[in-house]
Amino acid sequence: MDRHQFKNKEYQVILGPVPGYTDSLKKGPGSLLTQEIISRLEKDGYKFQLRMVPWARANKLFNAGEVDALFPELILDDSQNGMTGMPVDMASQVVFNLKERNKINSVDELYNKKVVFVRGIMKISALLHPSIKLIEVNAPDQAFNMLLKKRADAYINWITLDNYNREGFQYGKPIVSRFDAYRFQITIEGAKLMEAFNFTLGMIIKDGTYNKIFDKYKVLNILMTQPEAVTQ
Repeated sequence: MDRHQFKNKEYQVILGPVPGYTDSLKKGPGSLLTQEIISRLEKDGYKFQLRMVPWARANKLFNAGEVDALFPELILDDSQNGMTGMPVDMASQVVFNLKERNKINSVDELYNKKVVFVRGIMKISALLHPSIKLIEVNAPDQAFNMLLKKRADAYINWITLDNYNREGFQYGKPIVSRFDAYRFQITIEGAKLMEAFNFTLGMIIKDGTYNKIFDKYKVLNILMTQPEAVTQ
């Protein structure tokens, strides 16, 4: 069947905010890549509404079936519904703490510690160990403030341009690294939209547009693929 079978529908696409990656609808390589994919598909007759909303709401809207595509999704995040498209880039989740303390390089080192987590961010099952006290907050700045005030021992999140070189803080080796991708609904329409996105992404990579987009964000690309290579 033709991958353009349902192109007459207006598709709802949502970006989740990630500093340095999807800063806004038109800032960050993830956002620019999404705009490029949508622009090319619109030339084929597709219709899209693109929005950016906070992560907790984004996931809720997608899981309720009100959104056709969500980006960025972490591949192998079993807590999420939907189908996963082609890998786009890699992200690493690390443990932040104060520089005056030892770096934390594994989940085992979090035992008997207070650990801050931002709501809506992927939570690996190992963090549910009974000896780890998880504290959920609404934003990264709240997490870093808790570390400064020594109300928590550690903070877990993905490495981004916003947090990798914060003064007074450090991070250890990645506790998990995952490719991110576009997420689609498990329906025939969703499968066809995923096929169209995958094909278009492949063409963007093939013609060099992908490299041009990410070339402007070389530091971010290093962070997402080789975080251990970044000097702190």
